Amino acid sequence: MSERELQIWSELIRVPHGNIQGALEIHRKFRDENPLFYCKLASWYMTEGTVRDHQVTFVRTLFEAEQPELRGAGWSLLQDLPFYLMQQVVMEKNPRTLRSAVIHYLANMEERALRYAILRQAKLLKRLVKRLHIPTTNSDSAELHLIGQELFHPNPVIRSVFKRLAEATTAAEVVSILKDSRVPPMAAISAIPGRTPEIMTELIKMMSPNELLQSLNSLGNMGYLKPNMPIIRGKLLKAVEDKRINLGRLRNIQRNLDVEVVPPELLVAVRKATVAKTQKARKLENDITILFDTSGSQEHSIEAAKQIGADIAAKSVKAPLMFTCCNTPTEILPKEYSYEGLEAAMSLLRAQGGTPLGSGLRLLKRSGKRVDTVILISDGGENGTPFFAQEWAGMPPGTRLLFIRLPGDRDVITMALHNAGISFEKMQIDSTSIDQYSIDQVARFIGQASPLETIMEIMELPLPTRPEATLKADYWRVRAE
Repeated sequence: MSERELQIWSELIRVPHGNIQGALEIHRKFRDENPLFYCKLASWYMTEGTVRDHQVTFVRTLFEAEQPELRGAGWSLLQDLPFYLMQQVVMEKNPRTLRSAVIHYLANMEERALRYAILRQAKLLKRLVKRLHIPTTNSDSAELHLIGQELFHPNPVIRSVFKRLAEATTAAEVVSILKDSRVPPMAAISAIPGRTPEIMTELIKMMSPNELLQSLNSLGNMGYLKPNMPIIRGKLLKAVEDKRINLGRLRNIQRNLDVEVVPPELLVAVRKATVAKTQKARKLENDITILFDTSGSQEHSIEAAKQIGADIAAKSVKAPLMFTCCNTPTEILPKEYSYEGLEAAMSLLRAQGGTPLGSGLRLLKRSGKRVDTVILISDGGENGTPFFAQEWAGMPPGTRLLFIRLPGDRDVITMALHNAGISFEKMQIDSTSIDQYSIDQVARFIGQASPLETIMEIMELPLPTRPEATLKADYWRVRAE
């Protein structure tokens, strides 16, 4: 395996969240340089990656390629995207392969998801159908016909349910309408003017665990959580087992619950569900130490350390060690390795002073504590002793170094590490704020044995291909008017 694949992989795991255009330039470059590796990397990233912008960009870049094999791979990978990401793949100029992929996607949508898109994402769906000239009302596909009926016909059936719900007066009527129309409960709530306790109880019963979790604050504002606690607890237990609800999403929901409207017993129940989900997550067995820059202008480094520290602690067999890198380095010893616990432990930290990045590493060595993985969170600026590369000389052989570079001063430590012959991996985050997707990426990065082993795993994957049957000219037949 050449070093170039390592460089490509390292560059592409940079987190461009919110900057698809910037990511496209990087993706196009590496697609043209090494099409085979790029295509397999795209397939790997669909299941192992967590940054949504990359998922969209991989598929879009494959569709832009001249080689039919790459466009076929894009066709295949597009089928696994959720609707809100799939529609972002569509460009100003779209190849016929992309049109075929979107038609296949829409015609095979799960019924609940399709109805939700029709009700809550109608503008996006309508624009998509018009831009790609997708046959709907005159199509043989029941799903495409339904889209045409609902979006382009003067008398839509599904969307007329809102009028019927507005006129319903009893819980039995509401439940009957929702069951007949199979409209998602969350899409229906705003259409029901008389939201009685009985009606809301029935709606909560019909919600999926994911819908319920995303609705806790709004249901709390309406006062319908406490009377329905037994139902809600049952759905939280299902959320722990539901693979579609990842740990990051559950932790974000827990963090953003409004304590003013969510009952204390429900806050505890969501916390227990999060702990249970954490216990089911893949565990990191590394002895991890996090060193983070607290020099002037690095407030975002402190915040990143809280979030990454809490996430790694949740996914690790052992809690990580944490040290500051500043003129007066210190070890962070929280009472609890959660975001709240780390926030309390770091409440007196301030970003100020110079940047002796080796100071935290020196304190780690003096502690004598075992470590096999070191995470350095910094902008890479270094202007004081002890210098990081010099301090690293005393680390145990084989210790892994991951440098998470945040925006800020000029990065000098990368060159210093190279000049010292120190092996390290680098992840760049191009924003002063770090979101859950970026945090998940860090944990996955650490969980991999090494970049080389990951690349070997990627190259062993089969090329994603378009099903042979979909290549026929009459695959999508259109009924005569």
